[in-house]
Amino acid sequence: MAILPGAGSYYFEGNEIGILFLHGFTGTPQNMRPIADYFARRGYTVAGPRLAGHGTTVADMIPTGPQDWLRSANAGLAWVRQFARTVFVAGVSLGGTMAFGMAVEHGDALTGVACINAPFLDIPALDAIVKDPNAPATVAAPWTDPRMLTKDPGAAGIVYFEMPVAALGRGLAYAAQVRAHLEQIRIPALLFFSEDDAIVDPANGPYVLEHLGSPSKRLVKLTNSNHEATLDFDKERIAIELEAFIREHTGA
Repeated sequence: MAILPGAGSYYFEGNEIGILFLHGFTGTPQNMRPIADYFARRGYTVAGPRLAGHGTTVADMIPTGPQDWLRSANAGLAWVRQFARTVFVAGVSLGGTMAFGMAVEHGDALTGVACINAPFLDIPALDAIVKDPNAPATVAAPWTDPRMLTKDPGAAGIVYFEMPVAALGRGLAYAAQVRAHLEQIRIPALLFFSEDDAIVDPANGPYVLEHLGSPSKRLVKLTNSNHEATLDFDKERIAIELEAFIREHTGA
């Protein structure tokens, strides 16, 4: 199984504050790399696992689903816990939804959770594809148009440009499942949503903020990014806000 150039996992052993970074549906760890590098340079323990079926070929992704992706994420979490006593999870797009799903699963074992442009509400255009009985096994992704992912013309995410329809359906069902359990999340939470996101409705931000059970939660509106904000013009702001969040809840 050959991994696409630049699409592999990364792990940086650092101090006792660890951060697990999760990429999104059809994406790769590279999509979170600018943020991960920011924290690795500052001495944090950092893991960016490649989720099952990603970063190789679309055919590898066809049979996978949330349980496979979460298995990869939990392996990354286990690696972080070898070195860090305080752990945060952050993800972009469906990786952000998974981060909140892990907050439900692991509860107080995590110190905080963050998401960037994560889907929790239904996405009608994608739902229609999943429900179409005549849909092929894979379809062109909306982000074949690079303007759908970033405003920065120099940013390039390593992603599949096709979506496996069955895996997409499993991912959307998982998002609905996490949405139903948001009130169970009690750990501090930080939400980032781009006002100009062409994939995920920014209405997800206020919705999640309202329904989260956490007494400590905050929504940051990103004004200069599209969906893949971790590669876009707001990436530095995301890193700075996330570090402030981590410092607030660790006293570091």
